[in-house]
Amino acid sequence: MASNEKYTVLYGRLSQEDTQKTNKTDDSNSIQNQKLLLEKYAAEKGFSNTLFLYDDGYSGTNFNRPGWQQVMELMENGQVETLIVKDMSRLGREYLQVGQYTELIFPSYGVRFIAVNDGVDSLYESTNDFTPFRNLMNEFYAKDCSKKGRSVVRLKAETGARVSSRPRYGYMKDPADPKRHMVPDPETAPVVRYIFDLCVSGKGPAQIAKQLKKDKIPTPGHSYYQKHGVELTGVDITQPYNWSTNTVAGILEDETYLGHTINLKSTTLSFKNKKRIERPETAQLRFENTHEALVTQQTWEIVQDIRKHKRRRANMAEQNIFSGLVYCLDCGGTMVLHRAYTMDAVKNNFMCSTYKKKGKDVCSGHYIREQELGAILLDDIRRVTHFARQNELRFAEHIRKKQGKEAQQEIAVLQKKIDTMQKRQAELTKLFKRLYEDSVLGRIPDEQYRILSQEYTAEQKEIQEQLPAMEVRLQELKDSSSNITRFIENAKRYSEIPELTAEILRIFIKRVLSLIHI
Repeated sequence: MASNEKYTVLYGRLSQEDTQKTNKTDDSNSIQNQKLLLEKYAAEKGFSNTLFLYDDGYSGTNFNRPGWQQVMELMENGQVETLIVKDMSRLGREYLQVGQYTELIFPSYGVRFIAVNDGVDSLYESTNDFTPFRNLMNEFYAKDCSKKGRSVVRLKAETGARVSSRPRYGYMKDPADPKRHMVPDPETAPVVRYIFDLCVSGKGPAQIAKQLKKDKIPTPGHSYYQKHGVELTGVDITQPYNWSTNTVAGILEDETYLGHTINLKSTTLSFKNKKRIERPETAQLRFENTHEALVTQQTWEIVQDIRKHKRRRANMAEQNIFSGLVYCLDCGGTMVLHRAYTMDAVKNNFMCSTYKKKGKDVCSGHYIREQELGAILLDDIRRVTHFARQNELRFAEHIRKKQGKEAQQEIAVLQKKIDTMQKRQAELTKLFKRLYEDSVLGRIPDEQYRILSQEYTAEQKEIQEQLPAMEVRLQELKDSSSNITRFIENAKRYSEIPELTAEILRIFIKRVLSLIHI
């Protein structure tokens, strides 16, 4: 062929939904049959220099397909004269984007477009009259498939069965019931426990990831590859020990390791937008004690408390075991730990963050040395736990009286905030539905849909981030009696406390109020 001769591109696509719909008597949609049909048509109509490109297993609502990207690259380079597909649905099932391609993009590159079975040929204007309606019907089909697929997943999820086909890291399929049940993996379960233990000791996700890499422990993705020979998307098998901070954080926040199954935890915004969003807890399906736990409830609670108060890591060998616990009695702001390489460790001190940032007009200048705070707290914990062990009834009654009034006030404030946020969350769900319908029916421009969708998503994300912590705190206050019982049990368990550790702090201390002036 001549070097400047343009291609006649024959494009095929087959999605997973198409594969499921195809039966033994009807395989016309298969990639091979699409190729044969398109080559036959091109030969009969006299098209030369043909090039067949395809995508297998990609949804029609997703245009980020490898084969389609090749087609567009050729078009952009001026190398395509004609594009031929079996029918409009092979091009895509998102009517706005398909319309943009056929009405704007293809003509701008001077590309003739043909959909064989639909009788569409851009060279002849009369063949295009019903194209928008075909595009719309193809989108309705994609929406219907998505709806049916979600229904199947929901039905399975409501039974408490695992929705995911792949067990969580730390577990493996139960040989006796592989579809519904999972059991601890003897190779990776100890790694999960190790990660939680490192967090309890005061290490953050970044430090834990560094430690795992140092220990040459394979990442979850590489571990799966070693066992099953399957490369997961985004996993670099050439870096077997390259743990990421996000992977560690995900493990530390996953209730699967408590022995619970949380189904329908996330979803996509729509069948068009595949970006995953977190569902509110009220929309999730929770099934407790469905499998063996890898961590205890106490370890879980300590870790979550630590994660709730996560801070930017300081470049110090020793970590701040008090992170998120020390507050200024004057203004209520956090007390931040001040360390420096030029200072002796005995001079490390907590300073009021409000005073440090805004000065004496907002708060007074005061600090407490880290060692002094540790000594005070260790002495208090030893004294209080001793009293709790020796006088259980008196201790419980004293705490109830002290906390009663304050707790009731905080419960009322929290409940009001939670009710307001839950109401707004329900409103946002309705707004999302209405906005999507308006977009599909063409009542609002795409740009307006995008802007409003982003605003609603951001607001929803903020609520989803704040609400769980508030609900946990509310439950803690309501369960004050059980908290007292737990404190006494822990006091018995830790009868000897030789030193102050992150674990001891999180078990016995909720908040430290400091007002020691310079």
